[in-house]
Amino acid sequence: MLAWLSIDTWLITILSIGYLCLLFLVAYKGQNQSPEQWRCKPWVYSFSLAVSCTSWAFYGTVGQAATTGAWLAPIYIGTILCLVFAWPMLMKMLKIIKRQNLTSIADFIAFRYDRSPKIAITVALIALVGTVPYIALQLRAISTSFDLLTGTFQSGISTAFVVTIVLIVFSIFFGTRQIAASKQNQGLVLAIAFSSVVKLIALTAVGIFATFFVFDGFADLATQQQQNEQLFTDHNSVYLSVAQAILGAITIFVLPQQFHMMMIENHHPQELKTARWLFPVYFILINIFVLPIAIAGLITFPGGSVDADTYVLTLPLFFQQAWLGVLVYIGGLAAATSMVIVSAIVLSTMISTEVITPLTLKFKYFSKAGAPQFSGLLLKQRRFAITAILLFAFAFERSINQQSHLASIGLLSFVLLSQFAPAIIGALYWRKANGKGALTGLIVGSVMWFFTLFLPIVAPNLAWVENGIFGVAWLKPTALLGIDFLDLTSHGVFYSLISNIACFVLVSLLTHRSLGEKLQADIFISKSQRKHERNLSTEDLYSLLLRFIDKNAADALLKIAKSNQAAQSNNNVDAINLIEYTRLQLSGVLGSASTRMVMKAASTSEKMPLEDVVSIVDEANEMFRFNRELLQSGVENIEQGISVVDADMRLVAWNQRYIELLDYPEGFVQAGLPVETLLKFNISRGIIAGNANNEQMIAKRIAHMKNGDSHHFQRKMPNGIVLEISGQSMPAGGFVSTFSDITAHIEAEKALKKANENLEKRVESRTQELQKAKSEAEAAYSSKSRFLAAASHDLMQPFNALSLFTSMLKNKVQGDELTALAENIDDSLNVVEALLSDLVEISRLDSSSEKIDKSHFALDDLLSPLKNEFSVLSKQANIQFSYQLSQCVVHSDKRMLRRVIQNFLSNAVHYCNDKQGKKAGIRNRILLGIRRTKSMIRVEVWDNGPGIALAQQKAIFREFERLEQNREIPGLGLGLAISERIAKLLGLSISVKSQEGKGTCFSIEIPRVNTTEATLLTANAANKRNISSEVNSEISSTKPFNNIVVLLIDNDELMLTAMTKQLIDWGCQVLTAYDQASCQQKLTQSGLKPDIIIADYHLDYGNNGVELVANLLAVKNWQLPTIICSADPSESVRQHTSDAQCLFLRKPIKSLALKRIMKQVLT
Repeated sequence: MLAWLSIDTWLITILSIGYLCLLFLVAYKGQNQSPEQWRCKPWVYSFSLAVSCTSWAFYGTVGQAATTGAWLAPIYIGTILCLVFAWPMLMKMLKIIKRQNLTSIADFIAFRYDRSPKIAITVALIALVGTVPYIALQLRAISTSFDLLTGTFQSGISTAFVVTIVLIVFSIFFGTRQIAASKQNQGLVLAIAFSSVVKLIALTAVGIFATFFVFDGFADLATQQQQNEQLFTDHNSVYLSVAQAILGAITIFVLPQQFHMMMIENHHPQELKTARWLFPVYFILINIFVLPIAIAGLITFPGGSVDADTYVLTLPLFFQQAWLGVLVYIGGLAAATSMVIVSAIVLSTMISTEVITPLTLKFKYFSKAGAPQFSGLLLKQRRFAITAILLFAFAFERSINQQSHLASIGLLSFVLLSQFAPAIIGALYWRKANGKGALTGLIVGSVMWFFTLFLPIVAPNLAWVENGIFGVAWLKPTALLGIDFLDLTSHGVFYSLISNIACFVLVSLLTHRSLGEKLQADIFISKSQRKHERNLSTEDLYSLLLRFIDKNAADALLKIAKSNQAAQSNNNVDAINLIEYTRLQLSGVLGSASTRMVMKAASTSEKMPLEDVVSIVDEANEMFRFNRELLQSGVENIEQGISVVDADMRLVAWNQRYIELLDYPEGFVQAGLPVETLLKFNISRGIIAGNANNEQMIAKRIAHMKNGDSHHFQRKMPNGIVLEISGQSMPAGGFVSTFSDITAHIEAEKALKKANENLEKRVESRTQELQKAKSEAEAAYSSKSRFLAAASHDLMQPFNALSLFTSMLKNKVQGDELTALAENIDDSLNVVEALLSDLVEISRLDSSSEKIDKSHFALDDLLSPLKNEFSVLSKQANIQFSYQLSQCVVHSDKRMLRRVIQNFLSNAVHYCNDKQGKKAGIRNRILLGIRRTKSMIRVEVWDNGPGIALAQQKAIFREFERLEQNREIPGLGLGLAISERIAKLLGLSISVKSQEGKGTCFSIEIPRVNTTEATLLTANAANKRNISSEVNSEISSTKPFNNIVVLLIDNDELMLTAMTKQLIDWGCQVLTAYDQASCQQKLTQSGLKPDIIIADYHLDYGNNGVELVANLLAVKNWQLPTIICSADPSESVRQHTSDAQCLFLRKPIKSLALKRIMKQVLT
């Protein structure tokens, strides 16, 4: 059996938190450095790209090498080839992103296809779905390595969950301190570069140890490998190697975190040029010892006894190298946390920007005055997104097969994220690519990924996976269209990318590009637009102005050209100036995007067809018209009225709300209407108070507006509306005024003033409301009590029937063994009954409605049944149970005291087995006994379990409090809390004595009864047992109720059956019914008159047995003895039964009690 070193859990926890704090300090230092310092350190940028070297690179590649024998994984070969040979494409992407200030891969792809929100949302969601499994991989790697290092394999979910929470906190600290998504986070880059160095050092250290200390160098390892020819169990197929190489080449620029670090965090193109060679060197260095570690692990742990993914960590632990194990763990932590933090930040930004923010802006609340600052909301959205993403990844990690290799989970993510590649490459190099094609390709490729790769990995036993859709073999996800020679990964890569590319190309060819897509394609694909424009002559520019503006603009160009020739003879300078002048003129008419397209078309050697020009202008006009309508729609739908006056004091713009608020007649307000006319009209209607010299007042107001004097006042309209009017001058002359209806606000102020004047009335009203609320609270409490009563009734019904069945069984069985078995069944039912009763009663402890029934009783009557019950449980658990017999008599509530001691015994049985170290071989023991004092009896429960630390001996009595080492034992941690609460209610004291490694003693002190009373009570108890035995003998041997007719009413079928059999055994004739109608029917059919009625209190549809029996006796004019049964212990039920002159019997019904009460009423 293999065994290796385990390191203290707290030490590793402190080191983990310490490393993350160090990472945060590094980030803080980097954040305060100037950009100039970064430009001279391109190696930091290059190392930060190693965020792609996650736990897969640290652990998973060793596991893959142990299987295939490959020194460098094909996926890393593809990455290196892409960096070396495809760097012009990466440089092109970088320039576009920096020029257009793009923020993410979703923004990049959507920007190329006319800023399509559908594409942006689709890319963001695919990135989320594709990255979550990759994040889950990191969480699994951290929790597995932590458990492996500390030996706490039982922690499982707790380790992964704690890691998730810590990473949520650090991701929020790292990534949500600034609002600008495109702003570079220098601290984050430095932290990731630092992590890259840490994981390189850690992996290199364990490689040197395995190669030169465990073995004698590379030659020794090679010799060992040759001697074990079957060392590697599998080899990559050519198809799988090619597929992984393709994925490696693609994912270097499509992984969201890699895209962010490579593109968004880049300061200068020179950094990318340096990373072109430095990053592959890093890849080679971190993979140098991958194969030696794999070979060393296979030789050290033959036969697959240790998971190959953990060789990096298990080798140092196996050879007792604690320092190296800790270093490796920190390296793996650095590899995983760097990826998780960057991915969480990038995904949260992407989801917030592309999905949540557009939805949020649709709410008008954020456009109103007084709405919260939107930047703060954005940061909250990103923090919420980080939390949701990491918790989602944690849930995925818990649901995926625990035996899945790290490489399998990583490839699953890579294949989905590679679906971005066709849209990106097409955006960069194919002019005819359009948004419809890109969107179709993304969706179809993702669906094919789900069908051919995700389903076979996550649900391999699904019928579709095994047999194909509808049982068609060629539709099997693992052999689609009959192709079954490919492995699962190659098959998924092939079909998802082929279907993606095919849909992308076909849809793009069959659909038309919009004007925006044509313009964006020009930005992405054209190399030097200005170079072509320099070829434009003065005649070309004149022709453009004449065609698109008018002759005056064209003539003005000629005048500028002549003045330039007179001032300077350099034609190139003149041409550039004329081009810029033409560009500005055309932009004012066509817009900048259309102008760029028109001038490019004019600069080519081919003549521009008139149809194309008309098409361009029409589309441009449509865009302007749409923007104008959009603006007008926005103005028309706001709450305020708006009017705009030009510098000549004429009305030039307004909205409908302005006309409604000022109640202008239809057709009165027109463009160009003088403000003087508006003022005179308002004076004539009494809106503005006039005076003897109205003309002077109007002139004064107009002068104020011309001077740009702002104003703010309130005005009451003749129709009662109060308007708040604000006016402000515009920079280019003119005046804009807003009109707000504040009638409701004014009315609220008046209401408040009135409320203050009538404060005493309000206080009285408030007092009445409080009294009403108190009455409602009391009604709610009463409703709760009724609910508890009904719940206890429904829970007790099945146990009532079982109790009766058991009672009949005890009367019929013969032989000591069967009698003892029946007694044990009866005892167990009594225990369950008591537990269910306690659930209801304990819930009423807080409301002080629990009634205490203290009495004198022999302690052995309480402890003996517990001894019988727990002797069986202890024997099953291989525990020696001892009981010290006692003849003492005590005074307390027997039922509640039993619950306390039962909890002590249950805990002892549960935790007695939990021994480790030297005590693991000692036999488990439990002792139940007592200690006597003059006035008290102390019941003690001893065990020789692991014991409880002194610091935790008070905490264990709190609700939901459990010891950390006992998390795997079932339970909620309520037993001791309930015991302490019962003890306080009974006025008793509970104590605990415990010593770690030796055992624990729980005890409770009970008042002792004096000797005389105890002797009398013991004698009475013996007499009762003899009498009970005689009565039981009488019950079993005679039938005391021959030919007695019993009408039995209960809505529970099982209860009816049990009661009927019991009564028939006693010689009764039984008529059963469940409501009033069935009673009438049974009595009519039988023709018998019952001698006694036994009815349940709670019946169906809110009916009760008391009223049913009363109605029946009134109709029949009978006077019969009636017994009402119920599990509801409330006083209202007892009182109702007593008022109806019926006898009450508490459920669960005991045979002896029923027989006695029947004899009582029938004799």
